[in-house]
This record gives sequence, structure tokens and C-alpha cells, in this order.
Amino acid sequence: MRWRAGGPVLFAQEALGMPAHYDKERGTGCIDWWYAASENLVKTGRLSLRSGHGVSKSAFLAITVIWFLSCYFPTKVPCTAPTAHQLGDVLWAEIAKWLRQLQLTMPELAAQFEWTRDEFRLKDAPKESFAIARTARADKPEAFAGFHSDNMLIIADEASGIPDIIFEVGQGALSGENTFVILASNPT
Repeated sequence: MRWRAGGPVLFAQEALGMPAHYDKERGTGCIDWWYAASENLVKTGRLSLRSGHGVSKSAFLAITVIWFLSCYFPTKVPCTAPTAHQLGDVLWAEIAKWLRQLQLTMPELAAQFEWTRDEFRLKDAPKESFAIARTARADKPEAFAGFHSDNMLIIADEASGIPDIIFEVGQGALSGENTFVILASNPT
């Protein structure tokens, strides 16, 4: 409950061993904007991240995915982006990176998860608690449909490039008890 209330930043500090403040020389620590983003996500369930490149949006999103699967059960986390590259080479690679860090800092927690190239699952309940990567394609919006759970986190990375139909289809998943949505993008 402490991590749930404290959000992704508290989780990053306590579970991942991340310093409370960013150290430029070492390139580690919580980025200043993460605090407001984390607080807003916990408080409202909605978050819009608008920023340029290289400010650690993908790291924040990846840590948030791991935080959510660690704090809520059952849970589903559909993640989408306009390209498979953005999902696989960026977001999913970040999830793998932070899962490796979790293996060092809290191996007993990390051992509960399984990562593959497009899924991140709770081993003991793989159909009930998972994050999944789905490329946003206007010609196949149904790929983002059908997700329902008491606890949902919907992530749209590079949201400005996602077709509107994907957001329309995704609205059907917003009926659960704890539904969170993050839209992240370079403002265009």
C-alpha cells in the first residue's frame, strides 16, 4: 500500500534503489519532473507527459509499468505506440533494463515477473496480471480492444502519432475501479 500511494517515484527509490535526486555526473536518480508526474498519476489516474527527447520519459513509463504490476492485482497494462520500434526498442527495452535492476535490488520481487519481447507478466497469474505491447494501427484498432480489469494502466507512448480510432477503442477499458491513463509525447 505504501508504494501504491507513493507512486512510481517512491517505488523507484525503494525497490530499484534509485537516488532521490538526479546526479548528472553519474546519470542516475529521479528526474525532478518525475515527482509531479508521479503525484498527479496517483491522485487523478491521468497523466499527460509532453516533452522533448532525452528527458527520461521512457524510463519513467517503464518504471511505472513495473510499479503498477507490483502494486495492483489483478491488472492489465496495454501499451501502444505508433511504431513497433518505439514499443520494442524503446519502451520494452527500458522495462527489461529496470527489471534487471530490480533483480539486483529486490530479487524476490523480480522473480515474480517474466519479460518477453512483447509481454511482461506476473508468473503466478499470467492471464490476470500483465503488460502487453500493441502497435497502434488505424487499420487494426481491434488489437487494442477487449482489455478489462479492476486495475488498468493504459500507456500511449508517442501519443501524438497514434490514430484517433485507437483512443476511441481504448475508451472501452476505462470502466474499472482503478483505471490509469498516461499519454506521453513530444509535443507536435
